[in-house]
Order: sequence, then C-alpha cells, then structure tokens
Amino acid sequence: MISFRIKDPLVINFNWWPQTQKEWAPILLADQKPFWKNEREPTKNTPWAQLTPKYEAWKKKKYPGQPILRLTGVMQDTANILPGSNGGFKVETTHYGPYLQFGTKKMVARPWMGIPPKSLKTLGLLSIKNIFFSKNRN
Repeated sequence: MISFRIKDPLVINFNWWPQTQKEWAPILLADQKPFWKNEREPTKNTPWAQLTPKYEAWKKKKYPGQPILRLTGVMQDTANILPGSNGGFKVETTHYGPYLQFGTKKMVARPWMGIPPKSLKTLGLLSIKNIFFSKNRN
C-alpha cells in the first residue's frame, strides 16, 4: 500500500470574491477607455452605429471633432465601475448613460460598457491569485 503525506496542502480562500471584486473594478473601467476612443463596443469590438444624418450635422456644427458618444465628455470622464452590494458591479454614470448602452425606441443602442476579451485573462489571473494565494484564507 502507498500512502502520501502532503507537506503543503492546498488551502483555498473561500472568501476570495470581495477582494477580487475590488481589484476587478478599476481594471474593467480602464479597459473600456480605448474602445470609447475608437468608437467601438467593448465586448465584441464592433463599431458603434452611425449617427442619424440630422443629428450628425447638428453635432458637427455644435461640437466639431467629437466622437459619436462624446459631446461635453461628462459621461465618459465621470463614469465609474464599483463593486455592487449584490456581488456584481454597478456603473456610476450620467442619467443618459443607460440610454446609450441599451438604446430607446427612438435611438439605437451604442454599448459603451462591457467586458473586453483583453480583460478576461487579467480578471481570471486575479481570481486565481485570490482563491489560492491570498493571505486571507478562511
């Protein structure tokens, strides 16, 4: 019969999510910004829908050179991703951020928040670190 003695038993941190959630939030926010600059949807990397001709003409006159989802910059400059109380995340933004994300009956959706594929690798590694290598093991 063979028996084993494990010197360094695998210890799992069952309370890994709160710390991981705090570490994920700024990464998720930072990873959105290149997509905003390139006028693309973060999850699928597809271009945002073009503006209607009438709105595009107005915007070029009032806010020349601004990308599709940027007039004053308030929405993107003040957007924040925070850990939510339900274990998810909450996006703090202007009142019109959700209208742009999901669209309305008069406006097509131009998703500006999502989880880019680039983020998934980083977020996965952070999760592994906090599950198996965290000092806060319970």
